[in-house]
Amino acid sequence: MDLEAIRKEMTSAFLGDREYVKAAKDGYSDFSYPKLIKFMKFHTERYRVPGFGHFMTMQTHTAFGMELMTASFMPGEGVSVPYCLIDIMTMGKKRTVFVEYYDCRAKKGGTSPNGNSGQNELAGSNEPFGAGEFPGLDEVAARFSNLQDYEEKPKWYVSERAPYSLIKCGDVGNEKELEDMILSSVRAYSAAADEAGSDPANIAGLEAFRGRMINEGNPSSSVLEKVFGAEGAKDFFKSCVMQL
Repeated sequence: MDLEAIRKEMTSAFLGDREYVKAAKDGYSDFSYPKLIKFMKFHTERYRVPGFGHFMTMQTHTAFGMELMTASFMPGEGVSVPYCLIDIMTMGKKRTVFVEYYDCRAKKGGTSPNGNSGQNELAGSNEPFGAGEFPGLDEVAARFSNLQDYEEKPKWYVSERAPYSLIKCGDVGNEKELEDMILSSVRAYSAAADEAGSDPANIAGLEAFRGRMINEGNPSSSVLEKVFGAEGAKDFFKSCVMQL
């Protein structure tokens, strides 16, 4: 699995005809851990996307054969779509791909946009708020449901994911399907963002979720704290991963 090629394809699929401003190189563009021996090398690409928010990719090369890619789609201008986080890992013949959606929009769960506690008139009175609102994401989730689910350790954020998230794994034999899943997800998410309205009230939900990711832990917490220290890791997460 060529993660550099996937990074380029994800970037093209999402940015497409959108206007964007690429961040200038700084101390977060390229870094390593430890600084002298450089067992892990990191490279980030960051974009401000007017009308959406921010988009970031981070590649990690390791001296022990593991390769990682993270893509963060932060709808920080209040666009009414979930926050999307994609994580890809290759290790030997093993392949793991997480396409995670976190619905941080205003009035989620407690009161829907229609004023119904815990209900959504769009999907039906027995469905949770947000159900059925993104048919493109639902379709991609259904199309790749046959791929093997990755068995995760319990973490607080697992229960926060939207049901159309894809937490999959495989080996080199599944590589093409997993790559198709990644790019199909990005294209469906991009289309959903194009079609969605916006609400400035959504920003508070993103900020609150970002706070939980920082304070309660996220998949990159331990590595980032080793690289930057506890306070530096918080700044990296705010400035790069989930920038508002």
